[in-house]
Amino acid sequence: MIYYIIKGHIFTIFLSMAHLTSVNFNSKIADYVGGQEGDIKIYELNKGKSLVFEPKQKGFSRNFITFMKENKYHFNLTYKEELSNKDIEIRSAQTCTYFTLLKETSTYQLFECPKSLYFVNKLKQPVKVNELTIKEKSYLSKGPPIYLNDKMIYYQGRAL
Repeated sequence: MIYYIIKGHIFTIFLSMAHLTSVNFNSKIADYVGGQEGDIKIYELNKGKSLVFEPKQKGFSRNFITFMKENKYHFNLTYKEELSNKDIEIRSAQTCTYFTLLKETSTYQLFECPKSLYFVNKLKQPVKVNELTIKEKSYLSKGPPIYLNDKMIYYQGRAL
């Protein structure tokens, strides 16, 4: 699965005891930090362009940061067997003006662009989308799960 990430956004990667999860970047990883030693084992592969996560126990949720030469990615590593990821390719998101409506409710609209998502808040008050507070509208990273006020509304490329 390809994750198009907007700089500064925090996204979630789900891990499983049943298989390893690889996260692949376009350039070499300079450094990384996060998690706890008892939760996961991390392998650096592909000439420093990939991290492979092997869970060591169930039921954890940890923050993780990967530093690249000119960028960094913040994400949460969460154990969730039924939603687990296997292979993720990280690319930079791009905003766009051409998008299609994925889902509309009384509280929001979610649009899809080729390399990002666009969220429109229909409420008169700010909402929490992943780690962002959105008053009116915002571009979002495409690929990772999207939570609206802690309820998942987008997963594996489709609106729920």
